[in-house]
Amino acid sequence: MRASLPFMNSLVFFEASARLRSFTKAAEELYITQSAVSKKIKLLEESLGFELFIREPRRLILTPAGKEFYIETKSVLSQMSDSINRIRRDADPDMVTITCTQAVSHFWLFPRITRFNLQHPDIAINIYSSNDLDENTCAQFDLGILNGPISKSEKWDSYLNNHLLFRERIYPICHRDYPIDRLLMPEEIVNEKLIHLDPSAWRWPTWVNWFASFGIEFNIPRNAQLFNQVTLALEASRQGMGVSLGWDFMTEEMLRRNEMKRVSNMFYEPDMADFLVYRKSKELSLAAKIFRDWLLTDIAENT
Repeated sequence: MRASLPFMNSLVFFEASARLRSFTKAAEELYITQSAVSKKIKLLEESLGFELFIREPRRLILTPAGKEFYIETKSVLSQMSDSINRIRRDADPDMVTITCTQAVSHFWLFPRITRFNLQHPDIAINIYSSNDLDENTCAQFDLGILNGPISKSEKWDSYLNNHLLFRERIYPICHRDYPIDRLLMPEEIVNEKLIHLDPSAWRWPTWVNWFASFGIEFNIPRNAQLFNQVTLALEASRQGMGVSLGWDFMTEEMLRRNEMKRVSNMFYEPDMADFLVYRKSKELSLAAKIFRDWLLTDIAENT
């Protein structure tokens, strides 16, 4: 491999030069001289057998081959960086990594980590939030919180341990001072000012699904106010802008503090839940086991 890829040590120089469109700026970023960067790129081009840049007096322009090579270089360096960070995380016995969606991390997990840290101050819990999670993504971390069908959670059994954390329960919610003075039926809520989640950017239930669960056909109006994240929709509702959908795990604290109120006693409970998952092929560290056991106990005691 070393013989076929003699230019590997030049990729960092190329990536910086291509991104900044300048040998001088790349040199400043890498803390070396401009001539050293220029020489590295020249040697790289000779090794590859094609030119990467068109050199103009004030800027660099990527050649078609350079553009293609830049895309591949970014991918390689990104994968290498991710691997190094993952290995570094695994090597720290007092660090636990967990991945989950942005809403779960913000509304559900973070308050629990705060309580956990009071009891276990020597264990660091690092959260990596993303709405693009799947089984493979979760397997790159110590623990993951994965959303999926309750009836099909066994599909993970072959390679992921999984523990049910909470089921999805969705109901309308608004600011406590919003001008609704009684609990409404679904057919009445249709006429309220609704805050919508953009179905093109949000892959979980929307008002369309909520109303459909009660046999009501509903379409999002063309002039509807749309948000691509539930955190934004809830904040809009908290600011008194209208009625939004609230997931039980997100809104329990808002209701308890009397910041928000339910608009209806009716709720939609799809066949979905969030599960704590982790690889079967690798034993959890002691710190991860402590956090897992604490989390499951906390849920059992507070459910």
